[in-house]
Amino acid sequence: MYQAAMNKGKIRNHFQYDKWKYFLGIILAVFSWSMLSTMTAPRTPADKKVDIFLVGGYMMLDESTEYSNTLLAEFPELMEVNFSNITLGDEMEYASRQKLLVMVGSQTGDIYFFTEGEFAVMAEMGLFLPLDEYPELLSHFTEEELETSIFTTEEDPTPRIYGLPVSKVEAIGKSFYDTEKSFMGITAYSQNSEKALEVMQWIIEHGETEKYEQRKLELELEKLKEQ
Repeated sequence: MYQAAMNKGKIRNHFQYDKWKYFLGIILAVFSWSMLSTMTAPRTPADKKVDIFLVGGYMMLDESTEYSNTLLAEFPELMEVNFSNITLGDEMEYASRQKLLVMVGSQTGDIYFFTEGEFAVMAEMGLFLPLDEYPELLSHFTEEELETSIFTTEEDPTPRIYGLPVSKVEAIGKSFYDTEKSFMGITAYSQNSEKALEVMQWIIEHGETEKYEQRKLELELEKLKEQ
């Protein structure tokens, strides 16, 4: 009886004091499997996809997938338009920021959405492409609205426009991701920046829910005619 009790006690203590090892082992196993899958999975060419990261609040998956499919219908030359979410401000804050660092450090993502404060930090670090040379894109905003997107970077002391306000993009903000007091920008390292610019302009031009739904319907009808 004593031996049995002792063994149970040892087992209980083993799990009590070493449970973090099991947790770490699970995390490492999942990470290793994820890395293996990434390395072995066929990769879509950079000029055939646009990766969009929504950082901050939560993203509704089904609605974002629907929006992604609409973008694919609008840009048939693309094979993928991917929305990914990195939440901040919850119990997973540390892990989320580590993920963000990994994504940026590995030069992943063509377009990023951030809240105002987070965007300013990333812009000043040089994450984004300056947009001053794209007047058609900027024409959708007033000078006052664009003032909030002007920054200097460590490499370039000249004030430039590095992002666009998306508070009025209700087709996203009222559907699958809170865009209040948020901005979007194109990464300076993007390998498909020209197409990312086109996607960004489309998002702005179809910011109103009514315009987005109308265009979505038109694309669906065009697809039906082709069948």
